[in-house]
Amino acid sequence: MTQQPLVIVGGGMAGALLALLLRRHGAESVVLIESHPLSLPDAPPLTPSFDARSTALSAGTLAVLDDLGLGNAVREHAAAIGTVHVSRQSHLGMTRMSAVEEGVEQLGAVVENRWLGFVLLGALFADKGIEVRAPDTLSGIRRQEGGYQVALASGEMLETPLLIAADGARSKTREWLGISARDHDTGHDALIANLSLKASHNGIAYERFLNDGPLALLPLPDQRMALVWTGPRAQVNQWMALTDNEALAQLQGRCPADAPRLGGIGERQRYPLILTDACAQVVPHGVVVGNAAHTLHPVAGQGFNLAVRDLLALAQTVGGNPDPGSLATLQAYAQKREKDQALIGQASRWVPELFRVQQPLFAHSRQLGLVAMDILPGLRSGFAKRAMGL
Repeated sequence: MTQQPLVIVGGGMAGALLALLLRRHGAESVVLIESHPLSLPDAPPLTPSFDARSTALSAGTLAVLDDLGLGNAVREHAAAIGTVHVSRQSHLGMTRMSAVEEGVEQLGAVVENRWLGFVLLGALFADKGIEVRAPDTLSGIRRQEGGYQVALASGEMLETPLLIAADGARSKTREWLGISARDHDTGHDALIANLSLKASHNGIAYERFLNDGPLALLPLPDQRMALVWTGPRAQVNQWMALTDNEALAQLQGRCPADAPRLGGIGERQRYPLILTDACAQVVPHGVVVGNAAHTLHPVAGQGFNLAVRDLLALAQTVGGNPDPGSLATLQAYAQKREKDQALIGQASRWVPELFRVQQPLFAHSRQLGLVAMDILPGLRSGFAKRAMGL
């Protein structure tokens, strides 16, 4: 008997990767529904850009891509992270985590989203067991015995034992599954831009904690770095109003002394930090993943990497399962992921707050913590392994 397809709604990075992982772990057929057109361009997007968004991939995420046979393609146009430099502005104390110390080839890599998307789309269209419906959208769903009947805007009806919502933080599919979500507006925005450098970054990623929020500089190919700076909305307004030269001057003054000199800045974009948590991640024959399940503060770049660990666990749990939508099966997946999600979610929310506290005794203890991490290899290594998703 032919298995009904597993249906994923949302063809972004999470949905595309999940489709590939489900096939890798035994799913006979997958249907991917995306509201925007999806097609493989005639030529890959290789031209370096000052205006492209990027994603930091942990060593664990790279291992997942390697297992799918996509790791080498991603690395062709990614910058390896060999060292992570963590510091606090205007205070003593810092730490460095290095690939050499951890005995790995690299701690992670940074890739522009358009290249990662190109690699994922190529694999999607090459897999005969994945059917891509794009552009198309859901017009409704109906619960039935053994799963859902899914109505598409194109007029087609699908039946599936498992409906997966991967359509973002404002997921309509999540609502149709009867799962509510909590939103927390942090009052901060993330400012993102690409930077050109006057010298090589040498594979070093910088995480710099400022009084108003964390600043990250992530290595990119072609002597560039990706900037992710988060701060109060009013201050981001001021940063957005600066000229490029003014923004570069202020940014250089906030960078660590040993960071490379900045040469230019691309288009600045801002994204409100509204953190979303689904009140549940599974219901009978339904599951939410990616940003539909949880969004994180961008500190340490853990959002996508946490999602990848979720996607891998889900694919391993349901991919070859004869009853992939049963509540017992989906609850087993949710329980397996609960601890990691809670730990990373809490850390990404509270670490930026802790570094903003100015009370002298607390600030002194915090700096001692950075010093201790730098001095004690075991403490530093444990932190590095968590960040690498290992």
